[in-house]
Amino acid sequence: MQHFVRVALAAVLAAAVAGGAAAAANAPEHVIKYRQNLMKAVGGHIGNVALLVKGQVDFADGLVTDTQAIVDLLGNAGIAFPEGTAEGKTKARPEIWQDRAKFDAALEDTIGKARALAMAAEGGDMAAVGAALGALGKSCSACHKSFRIKDE
Repeated sequence: MQHFVRVALAAVLAAAVAGGAAAAANAPEHVIKYRQNLMKAVGGHIGNVALLVKGQVDFADGLVTDTQAIVDLLGNAGIAFPEGTAEGKTKARPEIWQDRAKFDAALEDTIGKARALAMAAEGGDMAAVGAALGALGKSCSACHKSFRIKDE
């Protein structure tokens, strides 16, 4: 009987913890942290590609992996800006939600440039990779200019 009570208490505790986690899911501060982590990861992979293009590292086997990661991560970026996450510790401008169509178009442009980078990486021509990386950088900068608050 004592074993049954322990198991029952453990089940109740597990349910309470799971319920609390579910209630906290998608809280604005968590969504903001998610998108910040996502964008930092994109930046990290872009930095890796830049090191490869400049010949500062010779990990060519990582090139395709890094470029595909950029595509995959940016594919999740749209979900990281839901309504209700404009406030808090974020550098996201309110224009994202005020003109969502413009933001979505800018994001799609950036994803397209990331796909072009991944295709160039698969071809292995570092000059083409460099050109595609430059185009991606310009698209990222344009989006940040319109939709991200500048660091001071």
